[in-house]
Amino acid sequence: MTIKQALSLRNIMIILCILMLVLLGQKGLRLHSKIGAVREAGRLYAAGDLVAAENQYRLAQANASFHYKEAEIAARLQELAPITAIRSGLGLLKLKIEDQLVTKDFGGFMESYASLLSLKSQYMKSGGPYESYYRQLSADSGVSGQLGTGFQQFKAQFLAELAAGRSGSSNAVNDGDSFKWNLLRIPDVYLGGADAKKKLLASEFKAYDTARLKALAAAGSFSPMLDYALSLADAYSSHSYTAPWIASQIEKSAKLILSKDIDGDQIAAFSAHAAAYRKYAASAGLASSKVLSLIDSTSAKLLRSAARLVRSGGYTEAIQRYSDLAPLQDTTAEIAAAQLAWNVAEPVRLLPGGETPGKYVLTTSVSGKYGARLAVAGTDSSGQLYYADMGENGAVTTRTGEIIPGFEKLIRLAFDDQLSALAGVPVVVAEGSREDQRTSFAAYTIKTEGISLLFSFAGSSYKLQPDDASIRVANADLGDGSEGQTAIYRQTNGVYQFAEIYQEYPLIDASELELHPLETVNLQVDIYIDSTGRPVAAAGGRYLALQGNVGTVTGPALVTGQFQYGYDYAGTDAGEEYVPVFIVESLGSMNPIPNP
Repeated sequence: MTIKQALSLRNIMIILCILMLVLLGQKGLRLHSKIGAVREAGRLYAAGDLVAAENQYRLAQANASFHYKEAEIAARLQELAPITAIRSGLGLLKLKIEDQLVTKDFGGFMESYASLLSLKSQYMKSGGPYESYYRQLSADSGVSGQLGTGFQQFKAQFLAELAAGRSGSSNAVNDGDSFKWNLLRIPDVYLGGADAKKKLLASEFKAYDTARLKALAAAGSFSPMLDYALSLADAYSSHSYTAPWIASQIEKSAKLILSKDIDGDQIAAFSAHAAAYRKYAASAGLASSKVLSLIDSTSAKLLRSAARLVRSGGYTEAIQRYSDLAPLQDTTAEIAAAQLAWNVAEPVRLLPGGETPGKYVLTTSVSGKYGARLAVAGTDSSGQLYYADMGENGAVTTRTGEIIPGFEKLIRLAFDDQLSALAGVPVVVAEGSREDQRTSFAAYTIKTEGISLLFSFAGSSYKLQPDDASIRVANADLGDGSEGQTAIYRQTNGVYQFAEIYQEYPLIDASELELHPLETVNLQVDIYIDSTGRPVAAAGGRYLALQGNVGTVTGPALVTGQFQYGYDYAGTDAGEEYVPVFIVESLGSMNPIPNP
């Protein structure tokens, strides 16, 4: 039989009839079901079982296959609307909670818990009209049991995260310790009551926090440890929770680390750690603690030890100690005082490159003079003169002078107070040795604009004459080979130059010689050697026979000696003459010496 034959009109009509019978049967069943639901609802309503009645009325209303007592159903459901709301609310919460437990959505779970409390507070009021309905619907829904199971599930999860974070096997701490705050959110009743919850969380939180703090301390992460402690305290405070073990553990760890710094003489590390702890203490509101006392006593002890080092000359170590303590307190004044003491003890440090050992061959210094707190002069290996001074404010100024002539034989540098007072600026005198047993003297004025020569001469000694500001040079080198003469130098255009020979005894005319018998006098004469090889002096138109310390000087000279009533023959222009004898004590040339 073909498809065309099978699909005849008669067969199609039979199939349609069957379908209509099925549909009529289904409609009849729905009609029967709705009528039954309305009747059952009426019975339950009459019996006072409103919860069951509301359920039947909802079923009847949901059956829209045909209209049957719609007004009655609507009226009853309106009357029983609170029961509908309770049933609907609990049912929706049940579905949400199931999903939240699967996805471990604790935040959503707590929102569901809050919604349940809100629903409960609305309908389960003691003695209220819906209390019994709520109890019944709640028990039927199983939501309370779901919540209990859920809270236990989350409790186990959070405690496991705490344990993992404590052992270091988890990075849970990186999310801000949220599991701790989640544990705090779990209602007391689900953790065994308020006391049990308090005891459990305190134990778990303490173990977790102390483990994390100890780990940071063991790793040497002092500042991160303190920062973590502060963040913990702030976090607990924001959750209205007190965690006294944080401060306790910080005290233990900080004291241990600081003690190790002290025992190891690690002053810089101690200062850095102590400064960090003080900052922590201020942020944490700690006015006093054992660690603060340790810091104060130790820093005071270290400051005293640094002061002792300064007194004993250990300037480098003292300054280093003060510098190491700088993070803990301002040691600027102490460092400056130590540097000043060092400069006073070793003034050469003020000179350019003075910290380099052996740079300066000769140095001299004074303190509290010339308007300076400290002044120093020095010559380096090349003979160049340098000067530096330090003012009361600690400022240092330096000047560079010339290379001192004959620097190879320099033996001494000194500040000359008399010359400095006269010049109004510091005067430095350089002294050098000579083969003729005299000393070379070169003086330099230290002015703001630079260093300039004040005098240069040689002799046994020199002395400033305050009455006329001249300088007398004993046994001066006058360039003529004479000895024992005292030369007078006077200042011209800011530089001392030779002016004259100092006359210790009166200078008389040769014609007056017999008027000063046995008296030491000076005579200006012209010396020559007569034909017999005797020294003869011509002066003032007369001749004198010279005896005593005459030497080999000829020509104009200044002789010092006595007429002792003696006479002798001497060769003169007029021939052999009988002339007075002059006993010479010293003799100097009258030839002028060149200017320096």
